[in-house]
Amino acid sequence: MNSRGLGTILRVTGVLVLLAGAPAAAREISDARRDIAALRYGEAERSLAEIAKQSDGEKRVEALFVLAGLKKSASEAELIYQEIARLDPSGRWGSAANVELAKIRFALGEYREAFSILQRSGACRQSDEACYFQGLAAVMLKRYEEAKEPLSKVKSGRLRPWAGIALADADVGLDNRAEACRRYESMMRSPVGATAKYRYGECIEEAGDIPGALMLYEEVRAEYSQTPEAILAGEKLEAIRSQAAEKRRGEPGADATSGGDEPPLAAGFTLQFGSFADRANAIKLAAELKHKISGVRIDSELLNFKEVHRVRSGYFKTRSEAEKRAEEIARQTGENCAIMPLP
Repeated sequence: MNSRGLGTILRVTGVLVLLAGAPAAAREISDARRDIAALRYGEAERSLAEIAKQSDGEKRVEALFVLAGLKKSASEAELIYQEIARLDPSGRWGSAANVELAKIRFALGEYREAFSILQRSGACRQSDEACYFQGLAAVMLKRYEEAKEPLSKVKSGRLRPWAGIALADADVGLDNRAEACRRYESMMRSPVGATAKYRYGECIEEAGDIPGALMLYEEVRAEYSQTPEAILAGEKLEAIRSQAAEKRRGEPGADATSGGDEPPLAAGFTLQFGSFADRANAIKLAAELKHKISGVRIDSELLNFKEVHRVRSGYFKTRSEAEKRAEEIARQTGENCAIMPLP
């Protein structure tokens, strides 16, 4: 990296580089990682910027990569990742930087650009994550045939079941409904069981097995109560039961005032302090709040193929209980939150 390029990055990221500081020059990336683990983000940023300034080769690009991961601003992080990709076009840090660039584009809904970055860089040859996001971007673009090859390369790790779901969705797009349903059924006991079981419920509902579909939707609500699929399953149950009630009311001798007394689908409320596409930002906020608020957690969900990380606290049976707790938190800590219904 030339001095102009690095200088631009350091100015944009707001990091002040102190060239004369001998102690800072002696620090290593491992020291910065320990600062990050201890939530000393400002100190870590200063150290990493200094290391990048005074180093070259792999050490420089690694320092820049870790530095980019600390940035709350996507535009600042993107600038650094672009420089890493330029400096290390065929290396592991360059490949990882291209994945991060694609993830930023994907989170912004720019699926064509995300797909192009990964296809052009060939990052899928080095990273399951690259293959996953390349395939997922293709699914979002409805380029289902182009999605299947990269998704099929995800053979292990935490992304494998999600790649399986995306493959099944690609099959649906290609009108291979039977193959898609087979995939969903095979993943019902996997880490993506909520999505797989709900989608398989849709499969057998379409095939006419209404009792079987009802059973699966009930299982989704019971087993995965804190997921978007539980809400969708509740809506399916309500719709199917409403249709059945309408049919009964239309039968001879039926009581026109009967039916419609299903229990409410909502199971309570929680307090939400923030929602992030980047899990690192959710972790930062949660770490800050844990010093002031009890029971802080991160709920991660996949919504429309986008992973969302929500920083939350508490479970409340009624909205009034949640409102009371929210007022207490605001009064005691100055932190504001939203009251969110839970399935």
